[in-house]
Amino acid sequence: MSTNTNQPEAEMKAQAFSCLNYANGFYKSFQGSLNKPGSRFDNDLLYNFAVMSVEKYFVALLARYDWNGTHHMPLGLYKEAEDFEPELTESMKKTAILVGKFEAICSLDGFGYRTPSTEELLQMETGIQEIKVLVEKRLSEI
Repeated sequence: MSTNTNQPEAEMKAQAFSCLNYANGFYKSFQGSLNKPGSRFDNDLLYNFAVMSVEKYFVALLARYDWNGTHHMPLGLYKEAEDFEPELTESMKKTAILVGKFEAICSLDGFGYRTPSTEELLQMETGIQEIKVLVEKRLSEI
């Protein structure tokens, strides 16, 4: 595992902060509507917010280390980040697995898409918060 603590190039630094802003926006919408009576967002849309926030958080984290993420699935991004980030946790990995388990659209044999339950979305929210805290910590260091 690399512990690259060098500063990213200016373009990657801008990418990191841009992705963080997008991730925070998606996460705020997700968190603010989750399990709220009268929310106009159904579980399908909430799930899309969760997926986008996880993806953008990991892309921001990788950009902080001057690396362009090559994956788009949560677990692939997590595994890629393992090469750079020493503070990734097992619970973050479980969150990446959970967030990714509702889509199988990249394979001809895949099941397509299914909607997560509210309980599963609540689990995602807890895990995404942990990822958010780490990414914000790393970006505050540059």
